[in-house]
Amino acid sequence: MKKLAAVVVFIFLFTAGFTHLKRVYSQKFFDVTGKAKWIWAPHRLSDNMPVVFFAARDFDLPASRYYTHIKLLGDPDYTLYLNGREIAGRSVGEERRIDLFDISNLVVNGRNRIVIAVRATQGVGGLIAAIDISPELENWVVTDRDWKIYTRWSPEILVRDVAAFHPTPPMLLGDPPVGRWDYLTPASGKFTEPAARVVPPRTSFEMMTEVPVIRTSGGVAILASSRERATAFDFGFTRGRVRLIIEGDRNFSRAVNVRFANVREELGTVDWNFRSYVFAAGERMIVDPETRNFRYVMVYGRHVRAEVVQYV
Repeated sequence: MKKLAAVVVFIFLFTAGFTHLKRVYSQKFFDVTGKAKWIWAPHRLSDNMPVVFFAARDFDLPASRYYTHIKLLGDPDYTLYLNGREIAGRSVGEERRIDLFDISNLVVNGRNRIVIAVRATQGVGGLIAAIDISPELENWVVTDRDWKIYTRWSPEILVRDVAAFHPTPPMLLGDPPVGRWDYLTPASGKFTEPAARVVPPRTSFEMMTEVPVIRTSGGVAILASSRERATAFDFGFTRGRVRLIIEGDRNFSRAVNVRFANVREELGTVDWNFRSYVFAAGERMIVDPETRNFRYVMVYGRHVRAEVVQYV
């Protein structure tokens, strides 16, 4: 009986301690984003299908505000638009932080509009955002069910709601911390620089390449390769953000695999080092949020071409 009582006491103390720790941990994130929820586009997360959505929200700002800051994280890739203009974005990867931007000089008194594009090759991820306007009025606007989710692209949604595109409320994933996101420390985000020029490729050529695949035989996963046609675009040694343009208008999301290389011989080898980009329905052009150094951009499949956006 004494051993049983000791076990019961231990379980009680452990549970109480864990509950207290979780409450303290959650309060830390509440201090950062308040009542903000992790949100996502409504769909079955288990489908593992490419997903692109545009989360939009109109909000009013008082003239008496002290500043305007936005804190956000769109995992795995996000692009931030404010009042019709792209201002920031990045690929999250394994880095876990919530990006903080001072947008005081980019907003106006009264009505403003924010749109956050999020792209996920496997269809899973999360988006959270909150806007502060003074030390006393933090989290003035937060991600919740008042946001509108668009799954089809049009430049119109950057400046106004478009009823014909049938926006829906977001799916709420929960309060932070949730899922793979723990307590995220705010860190200054990097604004997107104005584009100086768009550079076309010097030349391009098609080639057959080996793509790694996993096949199952007798319940055993086997690493193999498959031949696939690709187009390589040669820009010379350059630095910038790749811009992909797709032919035609599609009514569904499509993932495009891309490989960067500095030496032509690398293009013919089997390599897992792909970068996937997802086009939304109706979207003809997307820009990599990351600036890279490369010479070749190899695009797998057809009907997609590449350019490079360079900055000052």
